[in-house]
Amino acid sequence: MAPQNSGEKTKLLIANSLRKLMKKKSLDKIKIREIVEDCNVNRQTFYYHFQDIYALVEWIYTYDGMQIFNEYKNDCDWMTMIRKMFDYLEEHQEEIKCVVNSKAEKFFYNFVHEKIGLCSRMVVEFISKDMTVDSCYKSFIADFYTFAVCDVVENWMRNRSSTRISSDELIHLFELTMLGNVKAALERFEQETIKLREADKNS
Repeated sequence: MAPQNSGEKTKLLIANSLRKLMKKKSLDKIKIREIVEDCNVNRQTFYYHFQDIYALVEWIYTYDGMQIFNEYKNDCDWMTMIRKMFDYLEEHQEEIKCVVNSKAEKFFYNFVHEKIGLCSRMVVEFISKDMTVDSCYKSFIADFYTFAVCDVVENWMRNRSSTRISSDELIHLFELTMLGNVKAALERFEQETIKLREADKNS
């Protein structure tokens, strides 16, 4: 998605400078002076858009997340979204390593959780659109898979240097474990709901 206004263009300019600097040094040691000098804006411009460097990191992951979501929001498929997420992790792995080893770590993991959560809810809603399943169970199963996937991804990220599992292998494990299971669970819930309603009618 192309920037829509000059403010967003300026934010992207500042963000790109931070990303460039993170390839050279740890995030907690980067100064605002270095960022504004790299992108040729003044400090007032930086502070107009961001309270500090950590607010800039938060914006980066909010922005990137929207790009991923907008591209795939009509594709209600678990594995498409997970593959896209891992493509992003691979593309930005040095930057992400810099962020997760800083005080801004939470912003990256919030990004992962939010995007996987959106995908989970979309998948559940798509599969259950013609089923008799109440919203509480749909929320439960979406949250269940969100937390499960996020925990695995976060653990893999934290231990990436020592783990023997590649991103492709992890995606394959997700595929083996998850495909068809959401639908099966929703179908079981629907069957149980129908049985309970019939029992109530006959009581």
